[in-house]
Amino acid sequence: MLPVSKRSCPSPERALLIRDAEFAADRAHVRCRDGRIAEIGTGLVASRDEDVIEARGGALLPGLHDHHIHLFALAAARASVKCGPPDVSDRDGLAAALAGAATGEWIRGIGYHESVAGMLDCRSLDALVADRPVRIQHRSGKMWFVNSAAAKTLGFDADFNGRLFRQDEWLREHVATDVDLAAVSRELASYGVTGVTDATPSNDDETGARITAAGVRQRVCPMGGEHLSRGTLKIMLDEHELPDFDALRSRIAEAHGRGRPTATHCVTRTELVFALSALMEAGTMPGDRIEHASVTDDATMGLVVEAGVCVVTQPNFILERGEQYLADVEPADHPYLYRCRGFLDAGVHLGGGTDAPFGEPDPWVAIRAAVTRRTRDGNVIGPNESLSPERALALFTTPAEDPGGAPRRIAVGEAADMCLLDRGWQEARESLSHEHVAATILGGEVIFRREHALGPSRP
Repeated sequence: MLPVSKRSCPSPERALLIRDAEFAADRAHVRCRDGRIAEIGTGLVASRDEDVIEARGGALLPGLHDHHIHLFALAAARASVKCGPPDVSDRDGLAAALAGAATGEWIRGIGYHESVAGMLDCRSLDALVADRPVRIQHRSGKMWFVNSAAAKTLGFDADFNGRLFRQDEWLREHVATDVDLAAVSRELASYGVTGVTDATPSNDDETGARITAAGVRQRVCPMGGEHLSRGTLKIMLDEHELPDFDALRSRIAEAHGRGRPTATHCVTRTELVFALSALMEAGTMPGDRIEHASVTDDATMGLVVEAGVCVVTQPNFILERGEQYLADVEPADHPYLYRCRGFLDAGVHLGGGTDAPFGEPDPWVAIRAAVTRRTRDGNVIGPNESLSPERALALFTTPAEDPGGAPRRIAVGEAADMCLLDRGWQEARESLSHEHVAATILGGEVIFRREHALGPSRP
């Protein structure tokens, strides 16, 4: 089981009645008490101790769970300069974005792609900003670029080229970044999100408590490295610097021996085959998962099936990065990018994550992209991978511990974690937008309510 951060429970003397909600092709009232769904029926009458929401036929869904997100990085991104497509497309745009950065010592940039102004280094960044330390993260999350002022502040020699590979944890220790996790939580609640799996490799045993103490209302399941004593072990792979195969196999087997499943980051075919081979030799266990599986051809799909692991994918990247994929990825691989239908047809359990801040944190963007498979410019990538709106939604309604398993239900006895829309599902499925989220309920407590989206409520 994944470790879940503790959160305050709703007051046991309070209850919530949602009147006239649509679910399971029917309409009924739903009573929540002590954090769970207590009753469902058409004749439920509100009592004095209940808050009441008039759903007016709006669809009541299980609360969305983002199976792959990075909360601290997302909070930091909200205080950063966007430095890549679609916001910035060329060097002049990058210069303007950096020039408009908020005052302060450091400038922190995110989302950079080399299509903007090539692979950055100290010299190229100095030409843009010389009087303030600058650090810019590549959109892959793998690399940071710094200018000379930043390099000097960080203690590097004059001949340092300004590129830091996989040094996020080191940078966090040397450069403080103010983050507002409570604001991130409010944003996620506005999308109908009631739970997240934080996939940051540096998470430790204190991460869950820090997240909750910072004001995050959602249920949080951290995965992490060896500093996390229980829960899923996050394994990072980089194709150009793969670990020793026997060492990886042993690492997986050791984690399994301590009851920890593994989640392996795989964004290339080589990484995926390497990870699956190690998993099959070590032996798999329930909960083992592949993160991203960005390129999965039919032969590699067979290995995924043989290994018996689940996959957590990010169809939102088809929309957000599609034009770049069309330009940079071999045309023969276009049908295999961030597959959806192919995994399901092969019997693979498939969950959805946004990978925010490397993707947009709105799950409805990913849900819609899984249906349309369209890029920002309207091009279609992998049309055969399209899902129905119902199946796309299910990517984000499966349990935290079982991405791609049976979706959670609105049923008596279930946790009262729900997303209420302002219209019925048949209408909402046509647009699949977070703007239809009228209320988000966590443990029977309303943590988000969109003004004027619902009928009048009363305490």
